[in-house]
Amino acid sequence: MSLTGFIAMAVAGGLGMYFGIGGIFELRYYRHRDRAAEWKLQPRRWPSAKARRHEILLGAGNTVVASVASGWFAHHVASGGTSTIYWTLGAHGVAFSVVTTLGYFVVTDGLLYGAHRMFHHRVLFRSIHRVHHRWTSPTAFTAAAMHPLEFAVYQSIMIAPLFVLPIHVVGLVAVLVYQNTIAFLDHSGVNLGSLLPWQPPPRFHDDHHVHFHVNYGQTLGLWDRLFGTWRRVGRVYGEHVFGGRGAPLAPADRGQATRYVDYRRPIAPVPSAGLDTAP
Repeated sequence: MSLTGFIAMAVAGGLGMYFGIGGIFELRYYRHRDRAAEWKLQPRRWPSAKARRHEILLGAGNTVVASVASGWFAHHVASGGTSTIYWTLGAHGVAFSVVTTLGYFVVTDGLLYGAHRMFHHRVLFRSIHRVHHRWTSPTAFTAAAMHPLEFAVYQSIMIAPLFVLPIHVVGLVAVLVYQNTIAFLDHSGVNLGSLLPWQPPPRFHDDHHVHFHVNYGQTLGLWDRLFGTWRRVGRVYGEHVFGGRGAPLAPADRGQATRYVDYRRPIAPVPSAGLDTAP
């Protein structure tokens, strides 16, 4: 297949996933504002019409650019270009393939956590990452609505290990589909649960958009637990409270340990008034 064919397939797949998953949420949830209290994490907060148009245009634009890059890389690999992707299980065996697939997933998820947290540094947040946080009540379409440079960093993290870590093509595709699907679910704003023990439910990331500098994990909750950036009860968070650990309610509380928010416990959404500001 020609380079043009690979790029066309990648763009079709990327936009198909973006509008396919986003469209499902649109039809199943977002059009039913009258029942928002039943399903929405922030039932009284909605993005304005202008904000919705902006997130879809920005998200679709980023998806197209990323898909073009992915199509080029796929053509590079298929044409015998340098990479550690392999196509047959006979090359390394089933056990090795499973282990390296899991390794790729854990390593890239950890790097995504680190990059996301880096973008919450005061300077980078205000100059780059603030674009993504314009949507304090996100939708599935918000998943790709961010500064193009930030989007490029995340995509580079997913590609870089493919020149170092041997991985079977099926494992690679499975990880990419899984991580991208979770990104849509996490931004959906829908009060869904999680059947996977390592995967926090959407409310975890929705809180990130509400409270800003906390809950940085992309897929695993592991990294926020390890580095103390999981939201805690009794701490104050907000756009101007940097660091990921919040601030004490009072000076006397400084240094005191507080318990983590339990996102697996069913909790009724807390209504919040007003509309998101349009970008």
